Amino acid sequence: MAVLLGGCAMGGAMHQATLVGQCAETDAACSRRHPLAPLAVGARFHPDVSAEIAGTSTPSLRLESAAPDILSVEAGDLVARKAGAAAVLISTDDGSVVDFVHVWVAPVTHITLAKRDGERVSGSLGLAVGEDVTIDPALWSGAQRLSGDEDLTWTVSDDRALAVLRDGSAGRRRLKARAPGHSTITVALGDSKAILDVEVVP
Repeated sequence: MAVLLGGCAMGGAMHQATLVGQCAETDAACSRRHPLAPLAVGARFHPDVSAEIAGTSTPSLRLESAAPDILSVEAGDLVARKAGAAAVLISTDDGSVVDFVHVWVAPVTHITLAKRDGERVSGSLGLAVGEDVTIDPALWSGAQRLSGDEDLTWTVSDDRALAVLRDGSAGRRRLKARAPGHSTITVALGDSKAILDVEVVP
């Protein structure tokens, strides 16, 4: 079994199925996710599942968690509930297990921000009126980057100077400079937060 969390594979137990993150190869923000990283508490992982069983056609597959209090399965997504590890079973509709993988879940200790090309931004950022930049948050547990899509809270101190627009993902946002002024962006999840001061010039 090969398991992909965000675009790269790791070895599984029975080598009969594949669990792949729904991540376009051209999406730099997605491909930067560490393939072996735990899921962030509260995050959601969207897998594609397929079987590679010799001598048979591809069966219909489903996912089941052995520890739903740590990692649950909702409409085919893996949802990280609390810190720990859970075995994710890949089985057929009749309940036959064809493979499994262990997935770890870790708490978020801090958040960093980066542009879509991967360049990290912190402290302050300057934009001209009409200019925009896409910001992609990363969740960390200590020195380890975490995986999964997280619904972060974004706040802006002055939305007359700067607009914060959704950019097609749960966490990523596009900052659009509207008028000269100063605005502070805060990206938060629980007690963890990242702050970015944005100066908009004519």
